[in-house]
Amino acid sequence: MSRSISPPIKALTILECFTAKQPRLTLSEIQRRARMPKTTVFRFLKALTDNNYLKYEPYRKQYSLGPRVLLLGFTVLQNMEAREIARPYLESLSREFNRSTSFLIRDKTEMVYVERIRVPALRDFNISIGSRISVHNTAAGRSVLAYMEEDKLKDIVGQLALDSGISRSIGKNGSKLLQLLTRVRKQGYAINDQESVRGVRAIAVPVFSAADSDYAISLVVPPEEVAVEELRTRYAPILTELGRELSEALGHTD
Repeated sequence: MSRSISPPIKALTILECFTAKQPRLTLSEIQRRARMPKTTVFRFLKALTDNNYLKYEPYRKQYSLGPRVLLLGFTVLQNMEAREIARPYLESLSREFNRSTSFLIRDKTEMVYVERIRVPALRDFNISIGSRISVHNTAAGRSVLAYMEEDKLKDIVGQLALDSGISRSIGKNGSKLLQLLTRVRKQGYAINDQESVRGVRAIAVPVFSAADSDYAISLVVPPEEVAVEELRTRYAPILTELGRELSEALGHTD
């Protein structure tokens, strides 16, 4: 008598259907690869999508890996399409300023590091792929929130407000945060001047994609080496242009 497959194994089997060569799959394609009944596959796809392990693209009727898969450490993550496309842009930016650069994606109220180009320095920041930072008080997070649709932004502000500490910092109904995001959108980039971590000054720009994922490019500098004004006048123009180029490479059209 054959033994039944446990739910966790079924979920992992579905996730393992995705590869670097085929990062997007339809329901039928997943069913064939997983060799499970269609109703079973659909049930697991819904659960994985609801929990951000998968993303569904309605216009393509395809699924792809979501940001939370980063926590699982699958080898397939090393070949995520957006990550591969972003890497040469990060390398170019890193060479331009001789600074470490990062590529992040939003997962609910956090930003997840998807890729990082590290430049050896006297002081290095303890950041690795899969690390998470808050979305409301970081340059990367604010650069993404500033361009978010109103309804989606309201949902995130509502989630943030559930934390009493965060609620005080973003203001009633997120009023302080929303004012800040208006300025970020107007200038096209976000700067965090030691607000979340002392000794960390960062600048970030949003990156858009055809899949409508919330990406950002971030660059961190020591405050004693780079002033805020230099970030605005020297770093920001190059980051914003690179963000536009990477967005185009990821299939985004205005």
